[in-house]
Amino acid sequence: MKNKLLLLPCVLLLCCLSSCELDNYDAPDATFYGSVIDEETNQPIQQDLMEGSRIDFIESGFNNPNTRQIRFHSDGTYCENNLFSGTYEVQALRGNFFPSEILTMDIKGNTEYNFRTRPYIRINDVNVAFNDIDGIVTSTFRLEQVATNSVEAVYLYADRNVNVSNSIFAARASESVSAVVSPEREFRLELSTDNLDSGKDYYFRVGALISNISEAKQNFSEPIRLHIDNSKVVPYVPIPGKVLDACETTSGWGGAYVSRTLDGDDKKEGNYSLRVQGTPSQIILQKSYDPFDTEVTLENGYLALELYVSDASAFGTNNQFEITSSGGPDIEELHWTIQQMNLINGWNKVELSLASGDNSGVNLSAINFLRLYNVDLRSDIVLKFDYIRFYSK
Repeated sequence: MKNKLLLLPCVLLLCCLSSCELDNYDAPDATFYGSVIDEETNQPIQQDLMEGSRIDFIESGFNNPNTRQIRFHSDGTYCENNLFSGTYEVQALRGNFFPSEILTMDIKGNTEYNFRTRPYIRINDVNVAFNDIDGIVTSTFRLEQVATNSVEAVYLYADRNVNVSNSIFAARASESVSAVVSPEREFRLELSTDNLDSGKDYYFRVGALISNISEAKQNFSEPIRLHIDNSKVVPYVPIPGKVLDACETTSGWGGAYVSRTLDGDDKKEGNYSLRVQGTPSQIILQKSYDPFDTEVTLENGYLALELYVSDASAFGTNNQFEITSSGGPDIEELHWTIQQMNLINGWNKVELSLASGDNSGVNLSAINFLRLYNVDLRSDIVLKFDYIRFYSK
């Protein structure tokens, strides 16, 4: 035991001598920095800070070199200050732009390089506004596609962090697109501020994602700062009435040229709205009911519903919204054109006077069929229906 105790100081001394030995390697001495630039607009291509585009570095002169990666900052800049001077193969890729060519570069000291390429999508004419009565932030914008693939979806993000994006957000709204879009089409997204802290500043940013490109990331607008004050917000109170359909299920809804799903994030009453997406040419949505007594008359009655429209200008003139008491279309019918609804992009409180409709003998005590159709849509369109009811004034 005594011999073991005598050996312990010797071992410690050897460890100390070993750890104090001078490091013969030089420290990193090079910085590589710059931006990724849209070659047509000369503006930085905005990024997602956490899940954005990358730059690959491979140092020449090694048999099995490691690939190092850095990400762009949200404003499209980058900086790597932990490099050794040398020759590198460099490529910007896995992003929201067309990948750069593989470049062979000598990096030493402070080396600046700006990658010039094109984004998959440019987001133009961005406007973001807060309605302090409704508590809604509305963004309008247009898309300029550079890649020819369809646009998969568009987004509106909110967060107190200026780097707000797909990976950093307190609230978001989105809309599926699944189409090649015209640069003239105006998109509109609405975001409720119910879950945001009143009295605080938030940053808002529009995103758009291209489809069918491997590892593609969203393109973004620059963040816009707004002050959110919900002290004046008037709570939403829907007009009461006798409910024909609460739109809480897809059961019973049919038609053609549309997909039908429930949306639990964007609704006006209850737990869901009925989300319908049409084709670029036409849409038919319909449902049959057991005979339903509206308890109103043609003279004093109204049909009301909450209706979301992604692009009100997409409707052509060959359209109709109708109710019947015959169990099918065109017989014992009361109908309106979609133009009579005076729709805007976003949510609409639709109130249709029964007296203003085209009546062909409808029995208001036995309504059993509802249909919407449009056969000359000019683009894909998303509709959301909620809280369909009758009431009288």
